[in-house]
Amino acid sequence: LTLVALYMYQVGNYDLQTLLNFKWYENFLSFGEEEEFVILKDDTEKSIVYEVFESLLKGVFSKLEEVDEVIKKHLVNWSFDRVREIDKAILRISIYSIIYLYDIPSEVIISEANRLATLYSEDNAPFYINGILHKVKEEYRKKYNLNGS
Repeated sequence: LTLVALYMYQVGNYDLQTLLNFKWYENFLSFGEEEEFVILKDDTEKSIVYEVFESLLKGVFSKLEEVDEVIKKHLVNWSFDRVREIDKAILRISIYSIIYLYDIPSEVIISEANRLATLYSEDNAPFYINGILHKVKEEYRKKYNLNGS
């Protein structure tokens, strides 16, 4: 859900409050497995999923400039403006998670980013996303001795 919301922010210029108030996420929570989403029929489950989405989206928005600077720093022979919007969304979520969400192992974050890039981006995207995220992991988690896994 956060990936979709960030993508909508980038291509549609939606603000944070609009994305949080918009009920588009309810439709995602009812898709079947063939669409890559699990069916959540219980309101409690939907509430938990929304709380995680809201927390992650607010977190990414609160650190967006810093996260974008980290992306720019690690791009090789490529400008930030040329990064595809879907790749930018994947990188923003992942880098925010590596830097600020120490309870999630970095390898889990990187693996999920690679899976999303494989599903939704171009063929070479998982390779450069993986490279950037491993550099960020080394810089932030190893440097401060924080869950460098």
